[in-house]
Amino acid sequence: MAALSATKETPSPTGQSNIRVFTAEAVGTAVLMMVGPGSAIIAVNKIGIFGVALAFGFALLSMAYTIGHVSGCHINPAVTLGFLLGRSISLVQAAYYWVARFAGALVGGLIIYIISKEGDLDQTGVFAANGWGSKIGSAFGLGPTIVVEIAFTALLVFVVLSTTTVGYPTGFGGLAAGLTLGMIHLATIPVDNTSVNPARSLGAAAFAGSDALSQLWAFFVFPLIGAVVGVGLWLVVHDVHREVRMTTPRDGVSQV
Repeated sequence: MAALSATKETPSPTGQSNIRVFTAEAVGTAVLMMVGPGSAIIAVNKIGIFGVALAFGFALLSMAYTIGHVSGCHINPAVTLGFLLGRSISLVQAAYYWVARFAGALVGGLIIYIISKEGDLDQTGVFAANGWGSKIGSAFGLGPTIVVEIAFTALLVFVVLSTTTVGYPTGFGGLAAGLTLGMIHLATIPVDNTSVNPARSLGAAAFAGSDALSQLWAFFVFPLIGAVVGVGLWLVVHDVHREVRMTTPRDGVSQV
């Protein structure tokens, strides 16, 4: 009980308790799993890669305007690392975010697994898991996968952090992040099924089997490296003084 009380007394950067932040991020990540990989698993034969990419973008866009004012709607451990390196959140707060993401991803993956298992509805054959080579039916190897995960995660983190910069139009952060995630998937799904999000990768691999789990490490390591690159780009492009960044509250949706 003492630990719970301490948690409630520690506000997040959005002014909410860590319990609220944890719940919001878990729900948001579960929704991302259900709509993103879920659209591929259940409906890719109907909607194609373009539809799956839009599903990911729409999921992030929707959650940004639903939980952004509570938690900032990171729903991605790589994005949280970006905010941590940008000194926007503390290590303790980042830990709440990370645990919430992985819990939410597993719940979302489980829901899709239950739906698709009935009648063997998995249209991807690999539960939309990330990977490379024959294990996921990709013509691309580890090299292109590394480049994709570093470069496109850097792009996502750069965009998201840019929406927090002083002068960015209020209320458009969610739109920018959602569109960015959608276009990332349009460009990279054929390579490795697109991760740029370790929680999304875990949520799929946990139900895909040993092949996906054996390659899961790459979708933790390289998106996190990409996050570091994205923070560097943000600092160079926006040249925001560290002591000024994040010192005043902003609208939640601009904190995607």
